[in-house]
Amino acid sequence: MIRALNVLAFIVASVLAIALYIAKTEAQEARQRLVEIRTDLAEERRQINVLNVDVAHLEDPDRLRALARQYLGFEPLDPRREVAMSDLPLLIEQPAQPYAVAANEGSSESAVREVGGQQ
Repeated sequence: MIRALNVLAFIVASVLAIALYIAKTEAQEARQRLVEIRTDLAEERRQINVLNVDVAHLEDPDRLRALARQYLGFEPLDPRREVAMSDLPLLIEQPAQPYAVAANEGSSESAVREVGGQQ
């Protein structure tokens, strides 16, 4: 009976030792995977920061203004072309002539001047 109990205890101890070895190996693999994930996350964050800097550079208003001038021929608006808020009632108070009447008078440029105000 004692002999059978010793054999049973040896088998249980062997099974527990094997289970402990498997659990330890899985824990080491999980730690290693966690380190890899943290490294990947740090690299992704670094790449996000680089991309944010690139976007900030690409969206720089001075750079966009220079590109618009160079490739599209755009220029800033002339301040003389802006209408002040105090001038708006003057445009409304002028009698507007229908398009047909303005077209009969001559050029469309004079119609624009009469309807749209000063140019």
